[in-house]
Amino acid sequence: MNWNRAAASGGRGLFVVLMLVVAALAMYATARFHYVADWTANARNSLSRPSVRIVRSLHAPVEVVAFAHGARIRQGLHALIAKYRRVDPDIHLKFVNPDKHPALVRRLNISFNGELEVRYQGRTALVSSPSESGITNALARLERTGIRRLTFLDGNGERGVRNASGLGLSSWAGQLRARGFTVTSANISARALAPHTAGVLVIADPRVRFLAGEIKTLEGFVKAGGNLLVMLEPGHTEGLSPLLKRLGVRVRKGFAVDPASSLLTGASPDFIAIRHYPDLGPVRGMHLVTVFPTAAALALTPVHGLKPIPILATGADAWTQEARLTAVVSPPTSASLSVVTIGAALERPGKNARQRLVVLGDSDFAANSYIGEGGNLALAMNLANWLAHDDAFINLPNRASPDLTLTLTGPEEDVIAFGFLLVLPVLLLGSALAVWWRRRRL
Repeated sequence: MNWNRAAASGGRGLFVVLMLVVAALAMYATARFHYVADWTANARNSLSRPSVRIVRSLHAPVEVVAFAHGARIRQGLHALIAKYRRVDPDIHLKFVNPDKHPALVRRLNISFNGELEVRYQGRTALVSSPSESGITNALARLERTGIRRLTFLDGNGERGVRNASGLGLSSWAGQLRARGFTVTSANISARALAPHTAGVLVIADPRVRFLAGEIKTLEGFVKAGGNLLVMLEPGHTEGLSPLLKRLGVRVRKGFAVDPASSLLTGASPDFIAIRHYPDLGPVRGMHLVTVFPTAAALALTPVHGLKPIPILATGADAWTQEARLTAVVSPPTSASLSVVTIGAALERPGKNARQRLVVLGDSDFAANSYIGEGGNLALAMNLANWLAHDDAFINLPNRASPDLTLTLTGPEEDVIAFGFLLVLPVLLLGSALAVWWRRRRL
């Protein structure tokens, strides 16, 4: 027996066995343990530090329901949620085909393929534009457990939160309750309108003129630091002018007219459509088109330290006129074309927190007939969140991707082209000839 050959064969067999054992251990380790390394510039495939802090502050499982169809969109959403799951495995992703569940889509007012509903401890938040910023801010809102109250004024012909007609606000009220708000109604009284009990006070399209004592009660609410949302309609200030004047807001006569809106809506130019917003206050981050049937124009004047800021405005070729439009017309010769403001926000320091107030020249946008149009629901929810101080958006860093492109000078491109088109083929041909010549000599 050739002992050397047997030893060599045994050594090779042992080596194969050891390799199989190592491979099996490696497969077990990959199945049992997970490790991800992000080597991209600025770690853009991982969560930012603010997002990690928010995720680690959660105390219960999170379910993310994605209303999406199409393999490409689902793959992107899966990769996005995977970033969060690497920090907290209790974040779960569930896909729902919106085409197969139309009733659920209508109930939740899902508008886009890929929209997310984030569920946490019985509360929900919609994310219309899936991104780290959108999901992280939704988690931050859901994690806060403070009582958020909206009190809708009634008794002066205002639109009611129980009114299910086209002009009512029941749909908005239902969405507010689904997102953790306490929605109530109240008549004017000093006790009911105390800022600590009323929360955010909403005056929606009053049609009965306020009495002098009622105006004084409202002024006292504002003076005490209460947060206020006033939604009007053209020609219906109903005695609120003194209160609005104290806020630096005056309602102009007539209707706002914007021909550019007709290009978006196909309707009359006094059916206002807005798609550009300032990056501040309740419209921060808004990118959806919002529509406002027959809005009143607002004139803003700084007063008593208050500086109203336009948050909703038409294009530059708009004007106001007192008569409703019956057809597309040119502006009157006396009209001056300019940007027309139909919504303003105010903010000033208060005793315990900053006081916030919003005045809008339209109420229809939040009515049952129109709240499902475009971004109207998103705007209505943003107004409620901002006024209730529930707008603590996480400022996520803008992580650039410097390694996605390679910029070369002209000489560098020539060197690379010369190397790949001439030098490399010559080297490969030379090595082949050398191998051929060597084998021929053997």
